[in-house]
Formats: sequence, structure tokens, C-alpha cells
Amino acid sequence: MRNQIARVLCFMLLLNALFGGGMWVTPASAADIGSLSSVADSVYDPVTVFNKDFTQAFEGQSASQLGFDYSTLSAGEGSANVEVDPVTNEKALHLSVKGAGSGVEFQISKTFSETLTGTISTEITFMQKGTTKMKDRILLFSPPGGGATNLINAGLDASKGIVYFPDTAPTDLATPYNLNQWYTMRIELNTVTKKFSIWVDGKLIKARQNTNNVNDLKKISIATPAATGDLYVRGIKVTRIPFNPYPKAPLVTSVVGRNTKIAFFSESYTWASKYRWRIKEKGQADWLNFSATANYTENAFSSNIIPGPSASSYYDPIQKKSVPLTNGKTYVIGFSVVTRDELNKIDYEGEIFEFEGTPYASTPLSTPDSSVIGTVTAYSNYNANQWSINSGMNIGDLTFADKTIRFTSIPAKYTSMDWIRTTQADTMTYPNAADGTAFPDIADFTVKDDATVYVAVDILETTLPLFLSDWTDTGDTIQMSDAATAYLFKIYKKDFASGKKVTMGYNNYMDFKAGKNAGYFVMVKRTAIGLTLDPIKEWVNSPSYSLTGSISDNVYSKNVTLSVYQNQSVVSLYKDFLPNNKFKVNLSLLPGANLIEVYAARDNSTLSEKSTAVINYDVISPDIRISTPPATVKDAVYTIQGSVSKSAKLTVKHNGIKVADSVVKAAYEPFSYPLNLAEGSNQVEISSVDLAGNVRTVNYLISYMFWAGQAATYDLNGNLSSALSPSKDILAQRKVTNSSASAKQITLWFVLYDGNNSMLNYSSVIADFEPGETKTLITGFTLPTNVTGYHMKAFIWDSLNGMKPLSDEVQLQ
Repeated sequence: MRNQIARVLCFMLLLNALFGGGMWVTPASAADIGSLSSVADSVYDPVTVFNKDFTQAFEGQSASQLGFDYSTLSAGEGSANVEVDPVTNEKALHLSVKGAGSGVEFQISKTFSETLTGTISTEITFMQKGTTKMKDRILLFSPPGGGATNLINAGLDASKGIVYFPDTAPTDLATPYNLNQWYTMRIELNTVTKKFSIWVDGKLIKARQNTNNVNDLKKISIATPAATGDLYVRGIKVTRIPFNPYPKAPLVTSVVGRNTKIAFFSESYTWASKYRWRIKEKGQADWLNFSATANYTENAFSSNIIPGPSASSYYDPIQKKSVPLTNGKTYVIGFSVVTRDELNKIDYEGEIFEFEGTPYASTPLSTPDSSVIGTVTAYSNYNANQWSINSGMNIGDLTFADKTIRFTSIPAKYTSMDWIRTTQADTMTYPNAADGTAFPDIADFTVKDDATVYVAVDILETTLPLFLSDWTDTGDTIQMSDAATAYLFKIYKKDFASGKKVTMGYNNYMDFKAGKNAGYFVMVKRTAIGLTLDPIKEWVNSPSYSLTGSISDNVYSKNVTLSVYQNQSVVSLYKDFLPNNKFKVNLSLLPGANLIEVYAARDNSTLSEKSTAVINYDVISPDIRISTPPATVKDAVYTIQGSVSKSAKLTVKHNGIKVADSVVKAAYEPFSYPLNLAEGSNQVEISSVDLAGNVRTVNYLISYMFWAGQAATYDLNGNLSSALSPSKDILAQRKVTNSSASAKQITLWFVLYDGNNSMLNYSSVIADFEPGETKTLITGFTLPTNVTGYHMKAFIWDSLNGMKPLSDEVQLQ
């Protein structure tokens, strides 16, 4: 099949040579294209022709060692060596020239062994270092045989930024650059269409401009600034795609319906001389205007962010005239790339891409549900697909979708507003009914709630747009700028009730034409209802609860309805507000957590304000988990220990005095409190109160009996004695503290008994103790020579008269 097509092409070229003039080669059929697709994919893939990555080269290597030729200099000196760049500390090729004379560059070049044809793409990563920007033709593309005129030059200009040079004067690409910053520039050149495109850091900034002549590419050069200057290059790569007589179908990125028109957007291709489109009604088999006439062949457009051809009519062979498209009717459009061989004057049309479009008198632009801006309706507009509704404004945000104008200073009160980013082409350049339609406005929208709408207009405008005639000047301004110009916009405002329409009228077109008008944009702030709930009791032990709150005093409450939900079920619709815009809603709580949601909305509004609270209804008292203390204790200090079954405040009282006062304890968190007991009966009360107010109380009686404790027996050397030894001296001893609140008399007894348990001898010591006083009691005697069968006892009484035991007995045998 490819051979057959090649023979047809040769025959057409022969006819063209014989008869002169242009020729049109129509697209291959779908079957032909399908059979050739696998071959075409491999034949027309990019092939790398030249590739140098200087970051991988050896430091100190020269450009000549890397395959480049040097230009000659009549004066000064130039060099090109791999060095570590001073900004990022990575290796790069450093091109430098000094004293070369005015207008003289130092160049390194690569001449290809074969002349390159088709689509040639060259990518270079570069940096201009220093403190002063300098003009630099960084890349130069030369045809075979050289000559004074290159195909194209691209580089930098101190005042215009990144530029290209169709001859000598730089053409501004509206793309600024910074010193000491790396950029990647890609230039795509097609030798058949004689056009080129430029990308910077992946962004298309200029598309399908004409080259200086019709020659093919033979040499690429890299140049320094003239006379004295430096350039750093990380790498350069050249790829080639052969000429394709059957270009692929273009990628249509979006379709926009407009009044009796269908606009569509496509990617830009350097091999496209122009585009051709056809149209038919949906469901029809044949195109309505299958013609190659100028009426139906549009010139290619500059980039994928600018509208493409606009389908507005078709040729009716019966009426023998163009018929406008019908709003609301769906059409099928066929779109294709046309590559024109400028040398042989032949047009090659590629595969046709079909898509649907419907013209509308207006274009609706949906908005987020949360925005106060309702659906925006754009009239007779090609660019509405680029519009957006934004929440919040930030320094650096784009003001318009189609221009690099950015906010530089925003008053704080505007930063949180919703706003409409339009295209400058709409708000600046459309005069009233400029396209022949009768629409009086650019767009309109409704506000979803009471709101204040703000319009920011260029302060240089001499006559305020008509639609702003009854708006109020706020005195505020917003600042913005692009690479070359600073802008100051003044701000006007107007209040709108919920559901009312806001008109975005035409701007002052004549001021724009005179350079005094940079358009306008719209901001909207919803008027707050000011819904506030009074402080909430999060835990309660009653099912009845009164929810109270208010709305702002500046809101007319008759237009506001409260919707109150409990656990996601509506329980009240409240509209009759109390004085001072207060409200009160009585709730019946369910056991456990109750989620309360209150929504406040104005009549005719789709937006509301919301306040939420959680109220826990709990009637279960906290359980006090404690071991029951003994009825009688002999130690003056008793530690009470335990925990509570739920989070609660714990209070401990000893004889009516608080030991712990409302101490917060988590569920099952242990507590421990020592009690200094009084002699006799002690009353202990422990109570817990949970967050809902539920109470649990327990009481205990603890009797404290004073106890002196056991004595110990010693010999005269201080050694403990555990048995009776004949004729030895023995002592009984006890250190006693009066831990009671009253004075006491305490007696230590030491008694010797025979085998019949008759008392043979004794000794004792009596002492008086004040409350809290500590004394050591000691008494003793000498044992007889015969102690067989004898035993001794040591014990403590309160006194000889009272004979109340205050200790356990100690016995020795």
C-alpha cells in the first residue's frame, strides 16, 4: 500500500512540474490509514541526531573535544569548557567571550553530515549568569551553504526577556527570565511548512511562525552575548521526524458552544500550515460542505489556549448560500491538519478527527455548591471554558485566565471572597454586540444568598462602564502586574438580595483600544447570618433541654429559618425569633450522645450557616469501687483506696472534713488517700459526681484503738534475747508514741513465772505521755541461777488501775 501511495505522490509531483500551480492531496481512507498505522508509527518516531549532556562530561573538557567547531574572532578571546557552574555546583559547558568587539559573538557549532529535513526539534538548557542582563542569540539555525540569514535565531533580550530573531531585531515573546536561573528552551522547526514553534520549560510560548527562507537545516550554533559575556549550557539535544504526507488527526482539547457558532480548541503542530474543517448535522452521512474553498479552510491558530476555527455556517446547495447554525442542534465537525509543501506548492491533508458540538445562545458555567456565586451564564463567548469560580484570592494568582497578570497586593477583607476569573479577551476587548449579536451583556449570574458584589476596574479608565453607574466606590484598590506593567484596579460594590441577578456588562471598549483599560473582574462576599449557639452543657441527666442562641442583629430575622436536627432527624423548624434575634428550641434528649445541628438559611437561598453541638444524656451514677475497710484498726493512719467506674469528680470526707475535694478521676483510675484516725469511732464518706451531675455516695465507720505495740527483750550488751539464761541480766524495752489526741499513762511490765505459772518476780516502768509525745520505756532484772521450767512475759498496760492491754505479750522460756 505504501508503495502505491508513493507512486501516486510521484505522479502528482510530475503533474505539478508540468502544469505548475498548487495541488491538493486528500486524506487517505480510513482503511488505508489503518493498514499503514503500524508502519507509520515506526517511520515517524523521533530519531536522535545529536545529544550532548555536559553534566556527564569531564571537568576541563573543551567544546571542540566534544564535537563542536569554534567561530573565529578578529579581536578578543573566546572559550568553551566544562566547569562547575557557580549557582548549582553542577557541571556545565561555560561559553565565554571577552573583548571581541561590538556586535561580535563567540559561537560553537555543530554541522550535520546530512542536511536535515522534516520536523527538527532542538532542546537546550541554559543560564545567563551575572548581575546585568545581556542580549544573546543563544541558538542559531543555519541552512545549507550558510549565508547571512539563518532560518531562525532564538535567545534573550535585556528588556524583552526570551525572544526570537526573525532577522536582527528581537521579537518579544512576553516571557521574562531571571539571571542565574536555569531554563530549558525547545525549538521545533519544520522544513516543509517552513514554520517553527518555541517552548520554554515545557510551555508553548510561540507557535508556527514563518522561518526566514525555504532552505533545510545544516548547522546549529550556540552563541555568547556580543563583545563580552558568558553563557552556561547543561546540554543540547537534536531529534528529527521525517516529513509525513499523512499527518495524524489533530487533538481537539475542548469544544465550546456559542451563539449560532461552535468554537473548538486544538493542540498546535509545527507541521500544520493550516487546518480544514467540515460540518454536518448529527445523523447525516455526508458532509454539508465538502469543499476546499477558503470559506471552509481556516488558517492555523497560534497555540492550544487560543480559540481555533469557529464553525458558524454551512453551504446549502439548494439555497446556494451559507446557512447559520441552529442553536441547540448538535453537529458533527471533521477537523484535519493540512501540511503545505512550500517548495512544491502541494497541500497534504491528514486524517480527519470527528467530534460533536452544539451552538448555544449562552454558555452556562457551573459553580461549586459552596460558592455564593450561582451559575454563570456567558453570552456569545468563545472563552467561557477557561473561566473559573475561585474561593479565596492569593498573591501570585492569575487575575485573568489568558494573561500573565498576577495579584501583587490585596486588601485583607477581599482575600477570602469567591471571585470569577474570566479571560481578559472578554472583559477588555468585546465592544457591545461586536460579533453581530444583540446580547447587551458579557455574562450574568444569580447570588445564592444575600451578598455584596464587588467589581474591580482599571483605575486608568476614563469612563466607568455603564453597568456600574449605580454602584458605590469603596475607595479600595487591588494591585497586580505582569512582566512589564503594573496595574491598579479600583473597587466598586453593590448589595444584592438572595436569588437576584448580577449583570456583567460590557466594558469601555474605546478605553481599551486607547491603552487605558485592562478589563475588570468580579468578587462576591456572602452576607453572614451570624448564627451563634449559647454555651452548651455537654453532659446532662435530664431529658429536657433548652437550646438557645441568636443571629446577628443586622439581619432581618423574619427572612431566616432555623432547621434543627437531632441525630440527623429534623426536630424543629424555627422562624419566630425572640427579641434581639434570640431563639429557644426545647429538645427531648435520647440516652447517650445527641448530635444537634442547627442550620440558618434565608428565604430563596440555597446556602446556610451551620452550628453543631453534642449533648450527652446520662442517668447512670458512677460506681465507687473500694474494699470495705475493717471495723477496728490499731494503726493511727489508714489509707483508703479504690476507683470509680466512669469519669467523675471525687470527694473524700473524714469526720466531716474534706480530704479530697472534687478531684477529677478518669474511669478506673486508682485513687489513694491516707486518713489520720482519731481514737475511737471515725466516719468516712466518699462521693462521686459525673459530668452529667449523677451522684453516688458511700459511708464507713472505722474504730481506732490506741496500741503501743510489742516490747522487745535484750541483754545488757544490747543483744536481742530469745531465751532465759541463768544469772543473766535481762531488759524489756519499747519506744512508744502517743498518736492519740489525749494525754495517756502507759506502763511496761516485765514478769517472771515458775513452772506452775506463779509470779516469782517482776519489774515495771510507768510514764505519762502528752498527745504526740514519744518516749522509750525500759525495765528489767537479774534472772535466778536456776531457770528450769521458768518463763517470762513482757506486756504494756495503760496503768495498774486500768490494766487495759495496749500490746500483745512477748514470752521467753
